[in-house]
Amino acid sequence: MKDLFQRTTTSIIVSSVIAFILGLVMAIIPGVTLQAMSIAIGIFMIIYGVALIVLDFMSHHVYIPFYGIMSGLLSVVAGIVLIAMPNVLTVVFAIALGLWIILSSVNIISVAVTVRGKVKNWGWWLLLGIIDLICGIIILFNPFASSISLVVLGGIIIMIHSVITIVDMVMIKNDAKELSKALEETVKGTKEAKTSK
Repeated sequence: MKDLFQRTTTSIIVSSVIAFILGLVMAIIPGVTLQAMSIAIGIFMIIYGVALIVLDFMSHHVYIPFYGIMSGLLSVVAGIVLIAMPNVLTVVFAIALGLWIILSSVNIISVAVTVRGKVKNWGWWLLLGIIDLICGIIILFNPFASSISLVVLGGIIIMIHSVITIVDMVMIKNDAKELSKALEETVKGTKEAKTSK
């Protein structure tokens, strides 16, 4: 299980670095044509969504409480829509990005609650998950009307989300042994509870 954590956290860190760069471009150069930005975001969301779906199946195989399939499917569908209809970016972008970040934050919060008290950084994961959740809600209920403001806000939120994800993954890598043990104990307890019934 420890090797699984190491491999998956590394791939998520790389994806998050790419997302951070994308968010930086959006925040600094919002005048970049929305069509080009839409296609770039669409491609990234498809790749990221497929990775989440694969990770979800791998996680459930070893009983890790990771619920990435919903955010993965949403990411893939949103990516396809953005590539097929780049002009709808201003309509789809806030909804897709907001839901994607909210579902991602729920994953981290879920893992933090599952291993609370058993892993030293669980409190940090919970706090970062809550901050990420707030970011997702802000972008989902975006108060800005103009497309340029939406691009800038989206870029800033993507950067915050990426930094939170990278910090989470670094902590998971550092606590991989501790986390593996905690999850194995949780799985064992769940199995024993089901058997006793």
